[in-house]
Amino acid sequence: MSGRFITLEGGEGVGKSTQLRALAAALAARGLDIVTTREPGGSPGAEAIRTLLMEGSDDRWNARSEALLFAAARADHVARLIRPALERGAWVLCDRFVDSSRAYQGAGGGLTDADILTLHRIGSEGLLPDRSFLLALGA
Repeated sequence: MSGRFITLEGGEGVGKSTQLRALAAALAARGLDIVTTREPGGSPGAEAIRTLLMEGSDDRWNARSEALLFAAARADHVARLIRPALERGAWVLCDRFVDSSRAYQGAGGGLTDADILTLHRIGSEGLLPDRSFLLALGA
């Protein structure tokens, strides 16, 4: 793969989408092929799973079910959008990726980090970003 894969991680409202757009504009101004995307979502199959995850009550899914759904969405996203873009040399900028699963379904939901990474290895063939930025707001 000749492209680059960069993710922005962080909680709700920290500015991931804003910073992703600014980074995309700066890199595009340098003549790079830029693809922006998000998780969950980014491909038709992943967007369908996003709908399952985002609609309904907060307790609709337990952490294990959520982890499986996120892994399925990510597998489709990686196969249909991220890897093809990287292979053609694009820079892929993604609002969230596997570190969000590690935080929310792992630390927040009680699954082990090994469980989350195993799902990721199986579903997404272990693709990891070249660089991840964690955005946080100070108190």
